[in-house]
Amino acid sequence: EANHKGWCDKALSDAKQRRDYAAEEIQALNAEMEKLEARLDSLKEDLATLTKEIGELKDARQKAEEERAAESAENKNTIEEAGTGLSALNMCIDLLDKFYKTAKKEKVDLSLAQGPEDDAPDAGFENGEAYTGAQSESGGILGMLDVMKSDFERTIEDTQMAEEQAKQDHLAFMTESGKSLAQKEEAEAQRSAQLQDAEDKFGEVELSLDGESKALNTALVELIELKPVCLQTGMTYQERVEMRKEEIEALKKAMCILEQYAQYGPEGAGDSC
Repeated sequence: EANHKGWCDKALSDAKQRRDYAAEEIQALNAEMEKLEARLDSLKEDLATLTKEIGELKDARQKAEEERAAESAENKNTIEEAGTGLSALNMCIDLLDKFYKTAKKEKVDLSLAQGPEDDAPDAGFENGEAYTGAQSESGGILGMLDVMKSDFERTIEDTQMAEEQAKQDHLAFMTESGKSLAQKEEAEAQRSAQLQDAEDKFGEVELSLDGESKALNTALVELIELKPVCLQTGMTYQERVEMRKEEIEALKKAMCILEQYAQYGPEGAGDSC
């Protein structure tokens, strides 16, 4: 009986200790899993934001490159067209300028005229007078051409300045957006590594939690099985000791009766027991 009690006490103590340890471990693992889940959610949210921002930056850079190429081509065409127009206009101005300057000095040699002057057709100016061109209007014509020339020159100059400014603006944007893109891609790589690490840890904790849950279940089953053997006897320890003594006495008496029966027969059985 004493050995049974000692065995029960140890078995119950060991099972309770395993139960309590497993329960504490499960509580700690659940808390760690909760933190890891929050960490995973945060990392996934960061990655989603970074992926979106990286995509937008790449799109913006590609669009900027395409727009810059189109703008540069348009500016080049404008400068070429204005240059062609300016060259033609300069030729025109030079031609007219030379004409008016030369015509202004023109004279008619009347000695070469045949027939009387009165027979000459009316040309709108005096007979014998050289045609010197519309000298009075020449200044206006050349002035108008000079205005057009200035327009062409201003177009070329303004377009060249706009092209240079556009180049600088484009370079500044590509430089800044390139830095931002590199930073975000680096952050994305870091978050991806952190996410993988967190997922690995979560898996390890999940396995540990499964193991501790099994250990807790085993300890609880063991306690349930020990309960009827060690706790639900219906007697106190002292009562069990007394019952054991009575059982031993009864067994001794039974042995005595059997021995007397064997020696004296039915008549002598139990008389001295």
